[in-house]
Amino acid sequence: MIEIHPFGNFVPPNAQCIILGSFPTHNKNWRFNSFYPGRANFFWRMLSEIYKHPFHHIKGEEAAKERMALCNEKGIAISDTIYSCTRKVATSSKDSDLEVVEKMDILKILKAHKSIHTIILTGSSGQVSAHRVFYEHLAENNIDYTINESKPPINGHFILTGRRIETHSLYSTSGINIGRYAEAVGQYRKYLPR
Repeated sequence: MIEIHPFGNFVPPNAQCIILGSFPTHNKNWRFNSFYPGRANFFWRMLSEIYKHPFHHIKGEEAAKERMALCNEKGIAISDTIYSCTRKVATSSKDSDLEVVEKMDILKILKAHKSIHTIILTGSSGQVSAHRVFYEHLAENNIDYTINESKPPINGHFILTGRRIETHSLYSTSGINIGRYAEAVGQYRKYLPR
C-alpha cells in the first residue's frame, strides 16, 4: 500500500531554517497529527530543552498546536524528504523498511520561501535516510553541491538561483538513538535559529 505524506509542509513566513526528516513513523505510534508524533522520538523534547520552552500537552491537537507555535516563533520550517512510500513490513517505522515511491519537492519549497538559508537533515545512516534522499533529490535536479563526508554533523552547501543554502546532516532523533541525546542536543543547538 502506498502511503502519502500526511502532514504536508509547515513553513512559517519568517522561516530561516527547514528541518527535513525521512517519513513519519507508523500511525500506531502517533501522539498527535503533526511532525515527529512518535512516542519514542526525542525531537520535541530536544527543542524544548534547547529553547527552554516547556510544552504543556503531551498528546492531541493542543500538543501539535503548541509545538508548531514554537517553530513559528523561531522561524523553523518542517517537512520530510519522502512524499510517498511503501513499507516492506506493514507496521514498521524503520527507515530501512521504507521504499521511496516519490520524493518531496524540497526545491519547490525553497524557491517559494527565499528566507530559508539553512537545511537540517535528521539522520544520515542507511539507504533510506533524510540525508541520502535529499542529496538524491539535488542530483536528480542537476544541482551541484559540496559536502564533507564524515560522521555527523555532515556539513555542505549548494547554490539555488544565486542563493547559498547551508546543509547540516545531524543525528537522528529516533528513540533508538537516545544514547546520543546529549550529543544531538549540542548539534541541533549549534545550527538551529537562536
